[in-house]
Amino acid sequence: MRLNANKPYWILLPSLLLTLLLSAVFSRAPLAAQTVPSSGAHVIYLPAVQDITLAPVTQDEIVIRLDLDEPGATVEAINQTYNTTTIRTLSPTRAIYLLQGPSDADVEQLVEDLEDDDRIDYAELNRPTDAPEAIGRSAFSWGGQDDGPYNGQYAQDMLALADAHALSQGEGMVVAIIDTGVQLQHPVLAPLLTAARIDFVDGDDEPDDVFDDGTNYGAGHGTHVAGIIHMVAPEAQIMPIRVLDTDGRGYSAVVAEAVLFALENGANVINLSLGMPYESDLLEDVIGEAAEEGVVVVAAAGNLSNMQEQYPAATECVVGVTAVDAGRIKADFANFGNWLLLSAPGVGIHSTLPVDGYGSWSGTSMATPFVAGQAALLLSMNPDLNAVQVVDLMGGTAENLNPYNPGYPNQLGLGLIDIVASLNSLQAGIIPDLELLGDDCTED
Repeated sequence: MRLNANKPYWILLPSLLLTLLLSAVFSRAPLAAQTVPSSGAHVIYLPAVQDITLAPVTQDEIVIRLDLDEPGATVEAINQTYNTTTIRTLSPTRAIYLLQGPSDADVEQLVEDLEDDDRIDYAELNRPTDAPEAIGRSAFSWGGQDDGPYNGQYAQDMLALADAHALSQGEGMVVAIIDTGVQLQHPVLAPLLTAARIDFVDGDDEPDDVFDDGTNYGAGHGTHVAGIIHMVAPEAQIMPIRVLDTDGRGYSAVVAEAVLFALENGANVINLSLGMPYESDLLEDVIGEAAEEGVVVVAAAGNLSNMQEQYPAATECVVGVTAVDAGRIKADFANFGNWLLLSAPGVGIHSTLPVDGYGSWSGTSMATPFVAGQAALLLSMNPDLNAVQVVDLMGGTAENLNPYNPGYPNQLGLGLIDIVASLNSLQAGIIPDLELLGDDCTED
């Protein structure tokens, strides 16, 4: 279930009156007009969206899930019928496989033929997916090693994090970050990282976030996201999972593998600061399974400044998050629409970066971990909550952003997250019955 414009959920529970703080610290003026940060900081400008084009497919790779109730539903039989080859098994217990199509095949037609086969639940292309900052102009400033972890930024006061931490700090919760990895030796993050970790890019168990000379926009993305999780839920553990390369690029099949890894290794919350403009039965399948097990899955809306749905943010059982600035105004890069559920600060967010440093970055990727952190705080207060209840608490206490954004009525989800209000509501035993994720996202 997504936002119904005729049903103002934000008035169901009172929101805290927050102080209006700083104006936006980043602008999208032409590059020559950008303000250089403090002395010694590196400024990295990401390319405009028109400079990068998503590939339509990847090497004719196709994902299938077999219907094991059908006679002859084996991957060997499918390969024999369609002249495909098994690249690898994504999940043996779920009968999900990654196949290579024949070199002379019309891959789009092949997918249609596979979908029509009664032995197959679904078939789809293995699509490219990105960190949103890889496909929309953005910037980060690297403050170096002595700039401090969070630098007293507006987001802390905007979300009243000090008051929230008096109620919950996320103890006992595990937040999986499916991204470019995390700098494993960062002094702020290293003590928080779980032993369960994996690098799907290099094929090992060292999902370190690569960082070279500060010119590679993909590197550092996961480390920055991890620092925001820590800012919001300081006692939560972080599970680092690398699925994006140093250009911030990956593929849907690998993201699905990562979701299953997180589910099977005890994650309570999954942060997906990545996306693509393609629907995916595969991602809907594995994320739905995670939600049924009580895992809250949060994903970024994208940075194209339009209403185009991004996935998995627009997928059922996922909390799609867009970004606002310090004045509660939609970030000029942020996607919008009634397919989103929540908003959070996403402009000039100061957090951890490799190597052993800190810096500011803007994007819906930065807004998303604020919501993931909120979910960890709620689950820490009451681990018996299911995913639907957690999301209903976040949505039912969000602050209406319509007065600040008359040009985007009901297009920024239910509003700005109000972490303290959601914790107070849970503590009082008041859980809104909104079913924002729907009945299919909780175990029967």
